[in-house]
Amino acid sequence: MLTRQNILLIIAALQFWADEMDPNESQWLKVYSGDPTADQIWTADEIQQLRSQLASAHLKYAVTNAAGTEFLSNDLFSTPQAAEQARTDTTSLLATVILPAPLESL
Repeated sequence: MLTRQNILLIIAALQFWADEMDPNESQWLKVYSGDPTADQIWTADEIQQLRSQLASAHLKYAVTNAAGTEFLSNDLFSTPQAAEQARTDTTSLLATVILPAPLESL
């Protein structure tokens, strides 16, 4: 389950990537992602756009089945603790839902 602190770390890592890595070198993604088939090259603008989207995103929490394939209710919770209280059995999972910022705040 992702938290706001996790998102902040991802934002910082994206900035480091933009500042320190050669944007035209696709080998770095293969090495750092642990996926030998990764073949994506990002521009600085794309990285900054992703950073902005993550920084302005709203995190909500939901309860899913044990496989993580279905929401067990239509409710989205503001905190992981509230989602935890909504769990009906020990096999259900908590999920993080990343929602874009409302249009009026962009």
